Amino acid sequence: MGENRVTTIAGEGFFRLTVEDFRENAMEIMKRVMFQGDRILLQEAGEDVGAIVPEAEFHKLDYLMAEIKPSQFMPDEEAYYEDEGAIHCIYPDEFLDDLENILADVNEFDELFGLLPTKEMGEDVDIFISAAIVMSVDRFWVPDYVMAERQAMVGESV
Repeated sequence: MGENRVTTIAGEGFFRLTVEDFRENAMEIMKRVMFQGDRILLQEAGEDVGAIVPEAEFHKLDYLMAEIKPSQFMPDEEAYYEDEGAIHCIYPDEFLDDLENILADVNEFDELFGLLPTKEMGEDVDIFISAAIVMSVDRFWVPDYVMAERQAMVGESV
């Protein structure tokens, strides 16, 4: 990765990479996400097309959204209408082989893909549990209107 090809947003805790730059060092980048907690935004033609975050970060974002965004359903209806789509678990080489289609599914259908670590990554890990999640950019960002609504509801800063 060239110095001018990786954009680090100081203080925001993530890296922006083009899909091409990601491909060049994909295994090393995925290791950084899985084992060092880095968060990556993938870009294509100047647009964010996907995010890769550690599994724990994904769950934090999910819990945060559930906490600050009010549900349209009554509590007893919530479980019935809850959209708990599957997380498709794949190995990093499968992700790279089908990168364009996976990013299209992430953007168009809000699909989630879990990246499974491999023994070749050199870490002592459970190879049957995903360590990183590929998700849409919309899941990565907490929309301003959600934060504003939450602040108005509780009358305090979130």
